[in-house]
Amino acid sequence: MNDKDALLLKSIGEIASENPEKIGVFKKYGVDFCCGGSKTLKDVCEESGIDQLLIADELNSPSAAAGNDDNYSLSKKANDWDVDFLIDYIVNIHHTFLRVHIPEASDYVEKIANVHGNKHPELLKIRELFTKMSQAMILHLDKEEEGLLTDIKTGKTGNIKKEIEDALYSHEYVGHILKEMLFLSSDYLVPQDACASYKHTYKLLKNISDDIMIHVHMENNILFKKI
Repeated sequence: MNDKDALLLKSIGEIASENPEKIGVFKKYGVDFCCGGSKTLKDVCEESGIDQLLIADELNSPSAAAGNDDNYSLSKKANDWDVDFLIDYIVNIHHTFLRVHIPEASDYVEKIANVHGNKHPELLKIRELFTKMSQAMILHLDKEEEGLLTDIKTGKTGNIKKEIEDALYSHEYVGHILKEMLFLSSDYLVPQDACASYKHTYKLLKNISDDIMIHVHMENNILFKKI
C-alpha cells in the first residue's frame, strides 16, 4: 500500500490530531475535521465529490500548513499532554473565549440584522441560527464543566460514556449550524456596502467558528480518545 492509499484509509480526526498543520487543507476543501472526524478521508471524498488524489497530494505536501495560528501547533502538542492538563487548557482557553465573545457577537448580529436585514436578508437567518447556536453552546459548556470534564478529572467513570455521547451530539448539532452560517455568509465574505459594525461582526463570527472547530477537534479527536 502506497502513502496515498494509506492516507485515504485514515480517519479525518486521526490526520488532524497527528498533523494539525494540515487542517488548513481540510478547511480549504470544506472537510469537517472535528464533528466528522471519525470518517475516513476516502469516505469523505466520495461523499463530497472531492478529488482523492488531489487532496492526498496536498496533505502529503511539505508546504501544507494551517497558517500562523498558534491553536494548530498547540493542538499537536495536546497529544502529549496528560488528561488533566488538556481539560484545563480546553476550559481556560476555549470555553473562556466563547463565554466572552458569544455575548459580544450576539449584540452585533442583532444590530446589523436590524440595520441591514432588508438589503441582506441572509442576516436575518444568520441571527436566528446564531441565537440557536449560542444558547446551545453555553448550555453545553456548563454541562461539560459541571459534569463530564469534572467527572474525568475526579475519576467518576459511571456516567462518562453517556456524557461523551451527549457531548458528541452537541458538537454535531453546533457544527451543522456553523456550516449553514458559513454558507449563508459566503464564508464570511464582507459585502461592498458593509459598515464597520458589519465587518466587525463577520470577523467575530469567523473567529468564533474557528475556535469552536479547534475546541471540538481537541475534545473529539484527542481528549475522548485518551480516555
